[in-house]
Formats: sequence, structure tokens, C-alpha cells
Amino acid sequence: MVNLFLASVREGTWKSQGWPETWTDYAVSKLALNAYSSVLAKRSQRFGLVVNCFCPGFTRTSMTGGEGTHTAVEAAELATRLALLPTEELPTGKFYISHNNVLRSKL
Repeated sequence: MVNLFLASVREGTWKSQGWPETWTDYAVSKLALNAYSSVLAKRSQRFGLVVNCFCPGFTRTSMTGGEGTHTAVEAAELATRLALLPTEELPTGKFYISHNNVLRSKL
């Protein structure tokens, strides 16, 4: 999917091929990150390592123009809690998203 998008960008055809016009590059990069994290989770499991993805949700930052449901500090606190969980309490290969400052697994 990433290679298809990059080829479309290089050829200047990404809009005519139906790629969304808003946040497309961001969405495709997140797709690649999540897929690679899943691969790393499978490869690292035998070493006792846990690999997951975390999305802070709609966070008030300059990227969102100051809009959002929570502050960057609140998002960082939630990410820190997730990162500090003991490995035996945390499955690997998951995608976590913050919703109302509560972690939810999406995979």
C-alpha cells in the first residue's frame, strides 16, 4: 500500500487515483508504522519483548491547530502508563488508542 501511494505521488496521479486529499501522507505513514510494529511484535516475542502501537487520540497540539479533546501532557501520561506496564500484563502486537483518557485496544 505504501509503495502504491509513493508511486502515485511520484507520478503525480495520487489525486486522480482516488487517494483522500486530506491527511493522506499521515494516514499512509501510520499504516506502515502499525504494520511494521506487528512484524516486530511477532519477531520479538521469543525474546520476551512487547511491541505495540499507541495513538494518543485527538490531542491539542500545533498539528491539530490547537484543537483536541485533551492536552499533550494528558496523552503523554497515558503513554507512560502503557509503557510502564509489566510485560506479563501487556499483550504484544496490539494497537492502543486513547479515548477520553482511557486506553482501548483495537486489535
